[in-house]
Amino acid sequence: MNFFEEELRKLFADGKVIESSTFTGRACLGTLGNDLRVKAEFVTTGVRDHYNALRVHIFSRKSDREIDNLLIRFTDLWGKPKVPGNPYLKDGVEPHIWVDMGRAQWYAWQPTEKDCDAMRQQVRGFLEVYRDRSQEQERETAKVVYLCAPLHGDVKANMEFARQKGNEELAAGNIPVCPHFLLPPTAKLNQPKQVQMAKDMGMQMVEACQEVHVYGDLWTDRMWDEIHHAEQLGIPVRTDQRTLGRSAHRRNAPGKKKGGGPPR
Repeated sequence: MNFFEEELRKLFADGKVIESSTFTGRACLGTLGNDLRVKAEFVTTGVRDHYNALRVHIFSRKSDREIDNLLIRFTDLWGKPKVPGNPYLKDGVEPHIWVDMGRAQWYAWQPTEKDCDAMRQQVRGFLEVYRDRSQEQERETAKVVYLCAPLHGDVKANMEFARQKGNEELAAGNIPVCPHFLLPPTAKLNQPKQVQMAKDMGMQMVEACQEVHVYGDLWTDRMWDEIHHAEQLGIPVRTDQRTLGRSAHRRNAPGKKKGGGPPR
């Protein structure tokens, strides 16, 4: 663990300001609800190896685009603390982390717990604007849900089953996205190019949804591909019984009955 990570852990390790926080290098990474992600990192503002500010970024997970960022200069927040007994710093020290010969440390001074609380409040105030907005949108807007269900085999019966599940999602207040109807089963199984095109389009639909809901007593290879793709993107995957965790690739979903209730 390097010095920057230690200092970031002092600020954000409890998860109260940045949720699901992880630390790497000079940055703290975390979530902000829905598809928003947070990155906080120590930065310089002109003098090499003098890290005198914290920059907080907000990104969209779906587009990987930065939505906003905030630069907090230590001097603006903490002023110039006095260093008793140091005649060279009688006017106070400009707070910064100094990297000298590969070693990082606070220069002639280090923040107190009160200083750390002031930093947390600054970061929390910035993030709350977006956190509140995401929670409000979650309450007031319907979720876009990818309906993951078997198709090939008894195509007619499977499409009717998917239609029923889609109606249940609508009744629950969600917006179902079902590839069975947007991409009819026209791809011929003996033409790999067509099969791959249909699969790629299905994956893009998964990426555009807020949740993936899995139905059916037989989970096909394509369904498992969609499930694992959603997991890798951090999109919640739910069955009619539980939130799906990472598990070994298997064809049958234990304990599931065809036609079960809507995913919870």
